[in-house]
Amino acid sequence: MAMFDLNPLRFLNKACMISNNGGVDLPGTGAAASERDCNGGGRRLCTVDQVEQLKSAVRILPIWSSTVFLAQAMSQNYAVLQANEMDRRIGVGQFRVPGCSLTMFNMVTMSLWSGSYDRWIAPALRRVTGDPRGLTMKQRVGVGLLLATAAMAVSGAVEGARRRLALAGGGGMSAFWLVPQFALMGLAEAFGVIGELEFFYTELPKSMASFSMALLYMAMGVGNLVNSLIVKVVDDTSRRGGRTSWLSSDLNAGHYDYYYWLLAGLGAVNFVYFLWCAWKYGEEGKNVEWEEEGEGER
Repeated sequence: MAMFDLNPLRFLNKACMISNNGGVDLPGTGAAASERDCNGGGRRLCTVDQVEQLKSAVRILPIWSSTVFLAQAMSQNYAVLQANEMDRRIGVGQFRVPGCSLTMFNMVTMSLWSGSYDRWIAPALRRVTGDPRGLTMKQRVGVGLLLATAAMAVSGAVEGARRRLALAGGGGMSAFWLVPQFALMGLAEAFGVIGELEFFYTELPKSMASFSMALLYMAMGVGNLVNSLIVKVVDDTSRRGGRTSWLSSDLNAGHYDYYYWLLAGLGAVNFVYFLWCAWKYGEEGKNVEWEEEGEGER
């Protein structure tokens, strides 16, 4: 088994090493060594496999933390409230599209892009980047984060235009102006979520495959919690001094556009943080692959 020495996490190697009475560390690779340490040192040794698995999990945590913003952006649902305040009529008739149905553009965009990426888009990108995958997994995650930030900026611009038009007493703005932000979020999910999951599956050992999915869902959960915290802080801060909250139930009295621009700014900062994490992580695919699952030999 090849073992890559991850220097920042070298201290974890002590978990699979034993100390003799003279204080010299010896690798605990056999059952006899493990038994001697348990009897003399009073602690249980870990196998080399276990230590390397822990290193792999710890090593990806910074990149994982940067993907929380993507989950936070995905949890935005104020666009449905915006759609209900806009002109949802189709054609010359009086049929009005339900505001919540516009979210289908998110799912349609994500499905179409995901289905066509490997077949048509990756081969085209391969000729440009020279990478057999078209884009590396970290690049796909980065594109997803960038698109999510762009979606928040577009949301702010559209909401600002809608609010100005509504306050000026002009005609209702078409709800289909919301389609670009839904499409951008669909692309962000197609790049970011799928790239994130593939990154976890590739960089973690096969014995930790289930942990990859757990990391994805944990990012989603943390993203929702972060979103709730941001909403609470923005609402409490913006209503100080008797002012109307940015997130007022009356969209025209509030400033949802400011809220979206705030998220876009946070997304830009998070993208810089992701670039730093990706640079510190180094090259993909250097993680050791375990031929056998389980705890291995002691």
